[in-house]
Amino acid sequence: MSIEEVRRRLQAYRALGNGVRLNAFLEISRRPGVSFNSLSRKIGVERGLLAYHLAVLKAAGIVKVSYERRSRQTSKYELTPEGEKLAQELCSGGRRTSRLKKRVNK
Repeated sequence: MSIEEVRRRLQAYRALGNGVRLNAFLEISRRPGVSFNSLSRKIGVERGLLAYHLAVLKAAGIVKVSYERRSRQTSKYELTPEGEKLAQELCSGGRRTSRLKKRVNK
């Protein structure tokens, strides 16, 4: 692994060091394409605060956003390929995932 790869990986882990960001990341990994408002309701965070935390996840390169226009513009969130790898690392094995969710909810 190169120095640059290590730096990117550390940036991703630092981004997930916050409970709000970790909860958002886990919800996006469970529901790719989740809308901003739905994500806000699901994890129980005000929209302004969520926007800040999603910007941190995007800057870390683990979450991406796309915009869809129906009757109004809707933002949809999903993991990047790097985010997918990270989610697999964090959530491998059913028992570990349950323990991780319990820790995040405390």
